Amino acid sequence: MTDFSSIDPQSMATQLAGFDVQTLQSQLKTQKARLTAQQNALKSLKSNLTDFRTALTNLNKSSSGMLKTSASMSVENMATATTTSDARKGTYNLFIEQLASSHQLAYDGLKDDDVKNATGSMTIELNGKSIDIDMDGVENLAGLAKAINGKDGNPGVTASLVRTGGEVRLMLSSDKSGAENAITLTGEPAAMSGSVRTISAAQDAVVYLGDQASGMKITNSTNTFTDLIDGVTLEVNQAHKSGDALLRINVGVDSKETESQVNAFVSAYNKLVTSLGSLTTSGTSSTDRGAFAGDASISSLRRELNSMLRTSIDGLDITQFGLSADKDGKLKLDSDKLKEKLTDDPGKLNALFNGNDGLLKKMDKSMDRLLNISNGDIKSREETNRRRETELSDRSDKISTRYDTAYNRYLQQFTRMQSVLQQMNNTASMFGLV
Repeated sequence: MTDFSSIDPQSMATQLAGFDVQTLQSQLKTQKARLTAQQNALKSLKSNLTDFRTALTNLNKSSSGMLKTSASMSVENMATATTTSDARKGTYNLFIEQLASSHQLAYDGLKDDDVKNATGSMTIELNGKSIDIDMDGVENLAGLAKAINGKDGNPGVTASLVRTGGEVRLMLSSDKSGAENAITLTGEPAAMSGSVRTISAAQDAVVYLGDQASGMKITNSTNTFTDLIDGVTLEVNQAHKSGDALLRINVGVDSKETESQVNAFVSAYNKLVTSLGSLTTSGTSSTDRGAFAGDASISSLRRELNSMLRTSIDGLDITQFGLSADKDGKLKLDSDKLKEKLTDDPGKLNALFNGNDGLLKKMDKSMDRLLNISNGDIKSREETNRRRETELSDRSDKISTRYDTAYNRYLQQFTRMQSVLQQMNNTASMFGLV
């Protein structure tokens, strides 16, 4: 009789239980791989759309559009200027009569003992707001400075101690410049009166657009002028002296930086087009089918963006600025044609790209259908994928349970069989049959 004692119940149970779930595991593996591919493709789509939207935002900031401008000065260091896309080409002459300054007061000869012996209150007023410092309990100059700086409702006065010539002086400074921010002291103790002098007057900046005699006078509480010239923020650093020539400011288009902006748009757009093309390709015998091939929503976005590029806005289109699209929908720039248009009418570039109905805003809006964090198409797909992932995880658990049940059943059966066969072998051995 054959010896069946070599049967391994665990190996047999493992093998047969594996056969029971083999088809289910194969199907699950395929479904998981498909889901992973969809998730990766969706991440890639979201990343590329977000990158493009970020590029659009950077090119359509309120302070800076596609058109780049610059300003140059006839005298170095007298003033600095920054420009926005709204700045218009022109030459402006400026006379700087005086700079704005903050009010600064110093106490001469004031000692710690004077502060310690002072009684009553010290009132500090600035621009209609005031604080009262109770001198009782203030022991020295450092304590007074601390009391002023730490007082609730401080209107914008900073107290500090300055050491010079072996003496310590208390200084009061307005945190803001301009005539309206002058410090007024009232009710100060007698022991401290008569020792205050002005270190720096509270005054506005005064400039003339044109010469001092006949130009337009403009005052400002700071040295930064934002409304003097459209699209130009001017910071004056130095006042004119008698006989100095006027400061000449030349504002114009920065063609190199503007071309860089246009190229940034071209690069961002072409990157998105390449990505969408790869994700939606139908595939060939030698290339893979895209994860979103035939997807109506993404195909619609491609058509919409392509249509926008060919749309005229207030009589303007991209071809006037040297932009054109090839057969694959990718953009290319003719630099010479762009420079020619910037010379003729630079403001039109902003009108086309950065206006309220401009190309950048329209393209950004088209992204919202997919990227909206509340009800966008990508969010919906992500939620669907998460549900699908949960379903596959549940299915995997069920397959594992089915495997365990089958394994235990087979193990029990083969263990019982092994026992029976062992008994048969033992009986046969007794009769000399083995």
